[in-house]
Amino acid sequence: MKHSLLLFAAAALTLAACGNDENLNDGPVPIRLSSSLEVQTRAATDIQGNAFDANEKVDVFIMEDVPTGQTATTVYDQPLVYTTGGNGAMNPTGGQPYFPTSGNGVNIYAYYPVDVAYYIEDTETIEFTVKPDQSTEANYKASDLMFAKAANPVSRTANAVPLTFTHLLSKVTIILEAGAGLEEADLIDAKVELLDVKPKITLTTISGSISAAEGEPTNITVFTAAEGALSGSAIIVPQELPARFVRVTLDDGGVLVGTLSGNSRPDLKSGNAYIYTITVNLTGLNITVSIKQWTDNEGSGSAVMEQ
Repeated sequence: MKHSLLLFAAAALTLAACGNDENLNDGPVPIRLSSSLEVQTRAATDIQGNAFDANEKVDVFIMEDVPTGQTATTVYDQPLVYTTGGNGAMNPTGGQPYFPTSGNGVNIYAYYPVDVAYYIEDTETIEFTVKPDQSTEANYKASDLMFAKAANPVSRTANAVPLTFTHLLSKVTIILEAGAGLEEADLIDAKVELLDVKPKITLTTISGSISAAEGEPTNITVFTAAEGALSGSAIIVPQELPARFVRVTLDDGGVLVGTLSGNSRPDLKSGNAYIYTITVNLTGLNITVSIKQWTDNEGSGSAVMEQ
């Protein structure tokens, strides 16, 4: 009996959902949106790992899908700024947009963080630069470039249009561990940096595609260790880093610069998360590396830190 009730409830929900769309009249129909993030591996900095934090701002671009030879009947402000809420909610900060009264559908694109792209057209390109100091949550978020595209064109519907955001850059996490002859207290105030990182890309806004890494190489501050917080993450542009790519500066003034075994160069890819666990010994540092996509695939490797 319980199984039958469940089937009946599911069928009722399905009919109700169909009815929402099939019974649309010719009056105004609001464009409702919902957001989700591609699954991201949990790591040292689990900021917006599976969903947006509340009250984040997202730029949304909506354009009427106009058949060839016709003129758009509805023109939307570009971009429309939405604020995120719980359970994937997205709420417009200005007026509520509506589907065109012509009956045409719309094309929807979105970017995070805000002010990345100011207009969407076929040839529009924008430069984006990650923050050099990502030891603060605000700068980390401001560096995490994400793009979403609806299943365009979107026909008139009373249901929320889902937007799944994709991380376009690479995530690097550093985890410090005390090794032989040291305690965790010896790592407090250690500064961790990624070295000679090209910080910029050119973004093609209509497609969410990015160029190769550009710009003058700079150092990216990942974090400064604190009691109970010996790890951190940074978002950087996908690229091949130099062989000597990471530096740990201890509070006592000791500086160690790391290279992978064989002096190979880390090759960071879009949408991947790289986790470096660094064991600090009196004689130097050892690193173990795991590489994950912000989906579920995983690989592993090892590295040696040289002084």
